[in-house]
Amino acid sequence: MSHTTIYLLPNPSGGAKPTVSAAGSSKPVMRDMGLLSEVQITSAPDLKEVQQPQQQDPVVRAVEPLILSPRPVGGSVATNGGSSSGFFSSPAFAQVNLTWKITYRKVLRQLSSLPRAIALMGLVAGLSGIGTVVPQNKGYDFYIDNYPSGAKAVLGILDYQLLIDLQLDHIYTSWYFYLAIGLLAASLAACTTTRQLPAVKVAQRWRFLTDPASLLKMGTTEALPNAHLPDLGKLLRDKGYQVFCKDSSLYAFKGLSGRLGPIGVHASLLLILFGTAYSGFGGYHGSVMAPEGSDFVISDNIKPISSIATRPDGAGATMHVNKFDIEYRSDGSVSQFFSSLTVRDEDGVEHQTKRISVNDPFRYGGVTMYQTDWSLAAVTLQVLSADSPLAVTATTDAFNLPLANMEGKPGVAGRLWASFLPLGKPATEGAAPHGVSILTRDPQSVIFYDSQGKFVGIRRPGSGKSIEVEGVQIVVTGVVGSTGLEIKSDPGVPWVYAGFAGLMITTLVSYLSHSQVWALKQDGYMYVVGKTNRATLAFDAELSELLEEVPEGASPAL
Repeated sequence: MSHTTIYLLPNPSGGAKPTVSAAGSSKPVMRDMGLLSEVQITSAPDLKEVQQPQQQDPVVRAVEPLILSPRPVGGSVATNGGSSSGFFSSPAFAQVNLTWKITYRKVLRQLSSLPRAIALMGLVAGLSGIGTVVPQNKGYDFYIDNYPSGAKAVLGILDYQLLIDLQLDHIYTSWYFYLAIGLLAASLAACTTTRQLPAVKVAQRWRFLTDPASLLKMGTTEALPNAHLPDLGKLLRDKGYQVFCKDSSLYAFKGLSGRLGPIGVHASLLLILFGTAYSGFGGYHGSVMAPEGSDFVISDNIKPISSIATRPDGAGATMHVNKFDIEYRSDGSVSQFFSSLTVRDEDGVEHQTKRISVNDPFRYGGVTMYQTDWSLAAVTLQVLSADSPLAVTATTDAFNLPLANMEGKPGVAGRLWASFLPLGKPATEGAAPHGVSILTRDPQSVIFYDSQGKFVGIRRPGSGKSIEVEGVQIVVTGVVGSTGLEIKSDPGVPWVYAGFAGLMITTLVSYLSHSQVWALKQDGYMYVVGKTNRATLAFDAELSELLEEVPEGASPAL
């Protein structure tokens, strides 16, 4: 159908300007969808008590002002809502209340500032990045060794003392990290309250326009001769719009969920921040280095983060380390660590067995155990010499010789474990002991030295090949490894996961376009205008094609 495009003209004239009257008028009433607030459109002479300035949007609200009368001596302050007595009705309280409201609105306006919200998000991200680079929750000796003072300080300034003073060793539980999270949460809540929710309420209103000038103010307007609202309404309904008609006006919209999307994004972010804080204050944490074949009680190796932390249900369980393995690549480098763990409850009943690895933790009763470290606990030997008291007989078996961690000791580079096998008393008092020194850097090989410190040889555990040291035949049957587990109770993790799931969904929903169409039939023409918050070019093309399909002539009712 042919139609005419009308552009907005400055200062359109004609007719009484739409105004809003106070409640109680006998004029027709329109109700906002979902808001149930009554709005009356009247002419200027009908407005007696409240005079509204000219608005860009003809559909406005009238708010009756609070009228205070002078307070008589010994009496009370009368308001339009009744009367009361005492301090709460005094002018002083009214002034305090007004000051509080003004301050509250200023704070909300500052918190809802987009640049401030972006700055707070950048601050939280930066602190999280520091926590990723700097190892967290290590012992004091670790930071002394890795962040020395003086000329060897990291970046020339960061030594262990400064790192600990700035709480960089536990940045995720530091006071300033939670302050940044709290400010970001307040900013998101303020933005949702002052910007997003009002925008949704406005989008929910049925906004009928009653004169062509009102449509012109909305933007480029199409004028269709001999067209009818029911035909346009049917076409809009077929395109997925919700259509409403009143007298000679039509209003249609679709994609209201696109307006709700940003609110969902903010709510999801708040859920993530809440879960982070909940884990930080309400959880337990600890670590343990457990050799193969050993048992440990979970509660003996964890402690609460704060006084409000809740003890997890699985804290009383006992863990048994069945096996610890290291997987190597073809070049000899470590590929992965594996630990086989079994959990028994307080009654000794086994509940679960799992082989865990890095990024594949063990979960039980609200407790999560991560594979984070490893060590060597002992070397398993057999002594074959018949004249040795350590020799294997029909009634004896191989024995475990404990290994000591030498990492960080003077003259030792990298990881190294050592042990000593005594073979007799020293020849003289104060002389070096008589025996075999045993060294290893990993479970793949064991190195032997004699009493004089001379290198004797290397044997692979489990090879069955013996080595003679100080006249004694020794076979290395194995090396006992220890698994290093980090134990955590994070009650906020489900909230964080739920927040991220909601964030992905609501982010997609927020990209949906909220489109609106207004139409008015007057003087033989049907005036149509539309707008959208996204994809304006696609919307203009859709509306233009839809108007081309509007027929001329008589039309059945919608």
